[in-house]
Amino acid sequence: MKFEFSDEPQILRVFNYAPGTQEFLGESDCYIAPNTGLPATCTLDEPPATQPGKTSFWSENGWQLKEDHRGVVVYDTITRADWVISEPGPLPEGATVIKPTSQFDRWNGEEWQPDIKDVKAAKITAIKAHRDLMTSDYIVIEGNHFHSDANSRIQQMSLTKMGQAKQIPANLMWQTKNNGLIPLTNEIAAQFEMVTMDHDMRLFANAQRHIAAVEAQTDLQALQDYDYSAGWQP
Repeated sequence: MKFEFSDEPQILRVFNYAPGTQEFLGESDCYIAPNTGLPATCTLDEPPATQPGKTSFWSENGWQLKEDHRGVVVYDTITRADWVISEPGPLPEGATVIKPTSQFDRWNGEEWQPDIKDVKAAKITAIKAHRDLMTSDYIVIEGNHFHSDANSRIQQMSLTKMGQAKQIPANLMWQTKNNGLIPLTNEIAAQFEMVTMDHDMRLFANAQRHIAAVEAQTDLQALQDYDYSAGWQP
């Protein structure tokens, strides 16, 4: 619609756009004084109908529909980091609106897919961490659970030698994890070193068994569901 000057005041329906960005803001009735033109940042041309994901912008060629994803959360297809789009325009290169479902997802160009190598690596790391936790948990001698952390092991090395030499003091009481204080005999003390070695070797072998089972998995869901909780402590 072409604007025409008039000697009479006019009230015209105009379509407003923002200074600078020239984004369509809305329409309003505008009072035009006699022999004056349209105010800045408005036009008589009606913008195109609204479309999802697009916004009208004014240009020297009239209204143009441009992509507009402001307020939309997108995800980096390499890092999986998310951010909110704050500027109009197409989605940035390397971004998708599809949310990854796990820390193992990798973008294949169309969708997120868990990487089985990453899942295996994480599962193996978890198995090793569990092995270390069990290693420092307790050893079992005659039904008693003795602490197996680093400090306890240092004490038990001396006790082993004392037990083998029959030098454990009479009526010496020792704290266990399951039976409270018990009498520590020469027979029990003499076993600390050997039982600890057997304990460590058994846990290492169990960890290797679970790791081999994980490495042999070819089905992603079965791998994610794999339970490595068995076989650690008697």
